[in-house]
Amino acid sequence: MARTLSDNGAWKGHLAMLFANMVWGIMAPISKTILLTGLVSPIALSAIRIAGGALVFFLMDMMLPSSIVKKEKIMRGDYMKLFLASILMIACNQGLYIMGVGLTSPIDATVMCTITPIFTMILAAILIGMPITWMKAAGVAVGLGGALMLVLSDNDSSHGSTNPILGDILCLAAQFCAALYYVIFKDIISRYSPWTMMKWMFWFSAVTYVPCCLPWLMEVDYASLPPFVWWSIAYIIIFASFIAYLLIPYSQRLLKPTVVSMYTYFQPVFSALLATAIGIAAFGLTKITATALIFIGVAFVTRSTTDKPQPAKQ
Repeated sequence: MARTLSDNGAWKGHLAMLFANMVWGIMAPISKTILLTGLVSPIALSAIRIAGGALVFFLMDMMLPSSIVKKEKIMRGDYMKLFLASILMIACNQGLYIMGVGLTSPIDATVMCTITPIFTMILAAILIGMPITWMKAAGVAVGLGGALMLVLSDNDSSHGSTNPILGDILCLAAQFCAALYYVIFKDIISRYSPWTMMKWMFWFSAVTYVPCCLPWLMEVDYASLPPFVWWSIAYIIIFASFIAYLLIPYSQRLLKPTVVSMYTYFQPVFSALLATAIGIAAFGLTKITATALIFIGVAFVTRSTTDKPQPAKQ
């Protein structure tokens, strides 16, 4: 009998999606704890993540058999597209995100990640003429209203948020870059597997973004970094930049796209739990209201879209 989305194997997809979004959700508080030490700058941390991710993808691509990792031949004309895609999705998205985390609350940073489908819908309407229904328009208005409320209400400089408004804007800019990537490079996203896409984009970013960050990387006194910083960096590279990405295509084979996209809403929950537990963020009524508006707006957009853009993975 053919395998369906509703069979007993679906629980594995739910577990994989829950774990992946938990990994991304608690990455923001973990990154914040690294940056609060003052030993590693946001630019250096983003470069370390990209370089480390590229190294892990390279080693796994060499070690894992083709039965596990799909070995795809890249069309000659697609190399430049992959290079440009890497600038948007890896260098700009991940670089701006970590710089934003360094300035704002880790809770705000993860909430901003959920707004990517709204940006994607707006850009798709502008660039490729995708029709906008009343439900999509309502979703955009509600979601952007929530984002605006979150940014304008974020004037608390405690808990290490030195410039929360700028940090929120940088996190929004990171999601805008991800949305632009989904719209402009839709053809190669559908042509190649997620493994192939992420592998090449991390590799290209490692040879373009990382060299530009050498002055900040050389400022880090690696010998003086405490063990918890090294463990945190290892978590960001291995779990948030590698394992979590591999769980998404696995889940997509077992779950409906709507279910996969809705799991992104768990990221701020995990982020809030860890951030408040370790005392680096607070989650008041205004933030709860703004977050709820963003969630409602994204739900309107994704439910009225047949080809649902996936929220950006951090």
